[in-house]
Amino acid sequence: MASLQDISALIAARKPADAAAGLQKLVKKSRKSGVDLAAAMRLAASLGDTETALAAAKAHLALASGDPQRVIFVIEALGACAKHAEAATLARSLQSKPMAAADGYYLEGVFKARLGQRDEALALFRNALQQNAGHAAAWEQIALLDGYGDFASDLTAMQALAARVTSPEQKMTLLFALGRAFDHIDDVDQAFVSYAEGAALREAITPYNSEPLLAYLERRRQVFTPELIQQFQNQSGGENFTFILSAPRSGTTLVEQILATSPRVTATGEHTLLRLATLKLGSMEPQDMANAASGKDGEWRKMAHAFQTSIRKRFGLGGHYTDKTMINYYYAGAIRILFPQAKMVWCHRDLRDTAWSCFRSRITAGNWAQTLENSVQFLQAHDRLCQHWVDQFGESIVDLSYEDLVQAPEASTADLFEKTGIARPENWENFYEADNAVATASLAQVRKPLNAKSVGSWKRYEAHLAPVFDRLIS
Repeated sequence: MASLQDISALIAARKPADAAAGLQKLVKKSRKSGVDLAAAMRLAASLGDTETALAAAKAHLALASGDPQRVIFVIEALGACAKHAEAATLARSLQSKPMAAADGYYLEGVFKARLGQRDEALALFRNALQQNAGHAAAWEQIALLDGYGDFASDLTAMQALAARVTSPEQKMTLLFALGRAFDHIDDVDQAFVSYAEGAALREAITPYNSEPLLAYLERRRQVFTPELIQQFQNQSGGENFTFILSAPRSGTTLVEQILATSPRVTATGEHTLLRLATLKLGSMEPQDMANAASGKDGEWRKMAHAFQTSIRKRFGLGGHYTDKTMINYYYAGAIRILFPQAKMVWCHRDLRDTAWSCFRSRITAGNWAQTLENSVQFLQAHDRLCQHWVDQFGESIVDLSYEDLVQAPEASTADLFEKTGIARPENWENFYEADNAVATASLAQVRKPLNAKSVGSWKRYEAHLAPVFDRLIS
C-alpha cells in the first residue's frame, strides 16, 4: 500500500489519478496503517477529492473525539461535500465547549445562511460575538448579510476591533467588513479606503503572480482544438446536464437558481466532482493530453460515467443537473468531449462591474482578485477563452447577458430555458423562495426578487476605479 510520501511523489510526477486512488485506500485502512490523517486531509483536498478528505477528517476525529479543532475539520469537510445541514448540526456540539463556543455559533450560522435561514444565521453570529467580542469572521458575515442591529454601534465596534487586532488575517477580514458597512451608508470614499487596505493586507499575506494563470488560460485555446475534440469525443451523453462557465460575480448563482425552479432540475452548485473524475487528464497541458491520447480505448467514457455516478451519489437521482463550478470555463473542452449533448451557459456581465464585485467580495477561490489590476486581466483572459468556446461549439453554448437577464427577464429567461431544453415553469420568478443551498458570495442576493440594482454598480466608485479601468479596458 502506498505511503503518504509515495502519494506526494505521484502528485509531483503529474499522476494525480494514481495518487487519488492510493490515498483512498490508505485512508480506508488508516487504523491499521497509522497514517498522518491531517496530512491525508490536506492531500485529498489538493486533489479535489472531498469525500476522501471527509473520511480522513472523521477518522482523525475518532482518535480524539473531544478535540474541537478536529470537529471543525469535519464540519468544513462536510461543507465541501454539500452536507450543509449535517455541518450545522455538528457545529452545535461545539457550543457547549467554552473555548470553542464562539466558533460553534459562527459555523452553524455560516451553514444556516447557506440554507437561506438568514434571521437564524444572524442570531448565531451575534451569539458568537457574545462569546468572543473579537470574532472578526462573525462581523464579516453580518456585513455580508447586511444584518446590522444598531448600525452606529456595530460600526463603532468593528472600527475599535480593527484598530486593536494584531493578526493580519483578522484585520483584513474586518477591513472588508468595514468596506461593506460604509457602502451601506453610501460613504463610498471611506468604503473604498477600507476595501483597498484590506486587499493590500491580503496581497501581503499571500503574494500572487497572475502571469502563470493567464498563460495557462491562453494554452486552453491551443490544446482543445476542433481536431482533438473530434478525435476523443464520446458518441453521446450529457443531455441531462447544463454547465455554467461564467466568471465569479457575473450571475452564475442567479442563473442556476432560476433554472432550478423547474421540478426537473437539481442545482449542484460548486464542487470538485468533474475535476476528480478527470484526474487522468492532469492539468490538461499538451503533455497531459498526449498521455491521454496514448491511453486505453474507453477512458473518456469511463471519466464521463465516473462524473455522472458521483453527481447522483451526492445529489440524488434527478432529471437534469446544473453545475456552476467556478473552473468550468477551462474544463469546457473536456466537457465537450465527455458530454457532447450537454448544454453550457456563458453568462457575462460588464467587466467593470464584475471586477469591482470580485475585488470587494474577497473571492477566496481566486487570488487573482487581490488587486483590481489582476482582476481585470483575469476577467479579460476568461472572456477570451469563453468567446473561443462560443466560436467553436456554436449553439451548444447559451450566450447570456447578465444585464439582459435582470433588465429584460421575460425574454431572456424564455430564451435560456428553451436553449437548455428545459420547460420554463410558471413560477420561475419566485426563484428566491427556493431552499436550495447557496455557498457563494451571492447567498444574500439570490434570496431576493430579481432586480437590476447591480447594473453599473462600479459607477458609484468611479472616481477610484476609473484610473485602473481606463488604463486596462479598451
